Amino acid sequence: MIVKQAISIEDTLEQLFSYLPRVKGLSGTETYKPTFMYGDQQQLLDFLRQNSGKDLYPLIWLVYPFEEQHGKSSLTIDDLTLVLAVETNTTMLNDERLAETFGKILMPLFDNIKHTFKTSNVIDVPEDIFKVTKFPKYSENSDGKENKATYVWDAIRIRSKIVVSSNCIKEIFF
Repeated sequence: MIVKQAISIEDTLEQLFSYLPRVKGLSGTETYKPTFMYGDQQQLLDFLRQNSGKDLYPLIWLVYPFEEQHGKSSLTIDDLTLVLAVETNTTMLNDERLAETFGKILMPLFDNIKHTFKTSNVIDVPEDIFKVTKFPKYSENSDGKENKATYVWDAIRIRSKIVVSSNCIKEIFF
């Protein structure tokens, strides 16, 4: 089957992530729907400024730029990068961060994304390999300079090769 219209990874991920369940907050009583968006660093800053004061977290950010390989009925991206982030404070130590923001929010969200990809019928992750980097208290770069965002995050960067097919997305259950 030859696709008449190019596959859009942004549209596909938006549809898939709409099935993600709400994520429990740190208190365990409130829940939040993950927010999906995409772009480069400047787009991220614009997005955060324009949505200041809104519940954006947990945030799933598709990092631009990336290269797409369009086939007859598929799209391949060798290095898709997603950043999962939640706002945090600077006073927690890493063991507390690992138990609270990573353990209760970010890693369960990552597990849900893996489940979504695996059961979706449109995303294939060859060899089921995800490269994960944890960023506790993401407010400074490794060189000690402040990052361009004025927010303090606990974040996970996920990188993987993916192949997106032109199939219709089937409903995903959790």
